[in-house]
Amino acid sequence: MNGLSRRPLRGLAAALALGTALPAFAQDMPDVVEEDKVKAQLEETAKLAAEKPLEGWQYKLDVGFNAGYNHSSTVVGQPDGATLQLGIAVNGAADLYAGQHEWHNSLTIAHQQTKTPAIDPFVKTSDNFELMTMWLYKPVVLPWLGPFARARLQTQIFAGHLVFGEDKNLAIRDVDGNVVLPGDLTTITVDQADGTTKQFSQLPAQEEYKLTDPFEPLTLRQSVGAFARALDRNDVKVTFTLGLGAQEVLTQEGYTLADDDKTNELEIKQLQDSQQVGVEVGAEASGTIGQQITWSVNANTLYPFIVEADTDLEGVDLTNVEFNGKVGVKLAKWASLDYVLTAKRIPLVLDDWQVQNGVLLSTAFNLL
Repeated sequence: MNGLSRRPLRGLAAALALGTALPAFAQDMPDVVEEDKVKAQLEETAKLAAEKPLEGWQYKLDVGFNAGYNHSSTVVGQPDGATLQLGIAVNGAADLYAGQHEWHNSLTIAHQQTKTPAIDPFVKTSDNFELMTMWLYKPVVLPWLGPFARARLQTQIFAGHLVFGEDKNLAIRDVDGNVVLPGDLTTITVDQADGTTKQFSQLPAQEEYKLTDPFEPLTLRQSVGAFARALDRNDVKVTFTLGLGAQEVLTQEGYTLADDDKTNELEIKQLQDSQQVGVEVGAEASGTIGQQITWSVNANTLYPFIVEADTDLEGVDLTNVEFNGKVGVKLAKWASLDYVLTAKRIPLVLDDWQVQNGVLLSTAFNLL
């Protein structure tokens, strides 16, 4: 059989193969099309759900723990012994979304105790308790701009103490600047360079001296005004506020460390109650980068034009400033590495910046 006679046979074989495959291919086509259709519907549903405004209550409650341990033995420049750090953090939220109304509520608790070779007892190195509630109204015409009202409570849960690894001379003064010599501390007389003498209270090494009671000082802040939500995306939210603010600081006549680096002794200042009313400006932003990184920053200032307190400060020197920042990297579902920075200046409590920052490896559990 020559080459010309083979061609019809080859064509017939190809036609038979194609005829056999077409029914099977046609049978699989509806499944493929249906699968793609379902996938597209799911993606559209997820997109609509993300864009749909939240309604009803949304709850969140995270509880985290952190710990650290280090031991030194005959290390040059370091005391022998163990350093132990234990901490707990609680972050809760209850938010209500109802039409044009939003009602946000939050709870923050952070506490940490540290023991070092230089100091025998555990020392409180972080203690913060904060409650906040905020109402927003988003008009239909301009949902990004509207009125707000906010109230906040901030304090510490446990008493505050001074403790050192060596004897310290304390210069304790009351609200009026008069020297105070507590009976539970030894009074000593120190000669001065100008030939005079001064009396101080001596705090022995390893002994605690209580400065504040639990929930002291207690700071209350109320604000009303307008908000502008510049960005409101799933990955970034930015909000600005401007309004009238009032602040009350309630104390139980406790004391705070207000040391002067130019003197050998430690200056201790008595706290006082105060009330302020003024202009409040705030900004806050939060967001996510991918699924592992979260961040948040907020800043707030209160410039008072009404002040009820015994102080020589005036004008801009009375401005209250607060800044908080946090960056978290999620290492696992239950573990994260967080950097936290807090800086605040409340002149009627302490006329200086109070700054705390640190890096924590924490375990976290989502209870709600």
